[in-house]
Amino acid sequence: MKRNNDLQILNIGGQDILVPLGAKVADLNGIIVLNPTGRYIWELLAESHSEDDLTAAVVDYFDVETERARSDVQAFVAEIAKWEGIEA
Repeated sequence: MKRNNDLQILNIGGQDILVPLGAKVADLNGIIVLNPTGRYIWELLAESHSEDDLTAAVVDYFDVETERARSDVQAFVAEIAKWEGIEA
């Protein structure tokens, strides 16, 4: 999976916020506020990665248990997928 260019990160008041661009603005209601894990995963998705790749990267970067990292990756990807922000 890889992110598409219909969403962009803006830093507003010290918060990283994922916002829709172009035609997506009219289609979507809301924004996604990124925590450090979400921001890291989003950055990784600039390149194509599997869920396992993302999980391993989160484990290494944040020094967390694999199941916790997998849960975080799955939740983030599911949220972004609602916005069609991920390409398979």
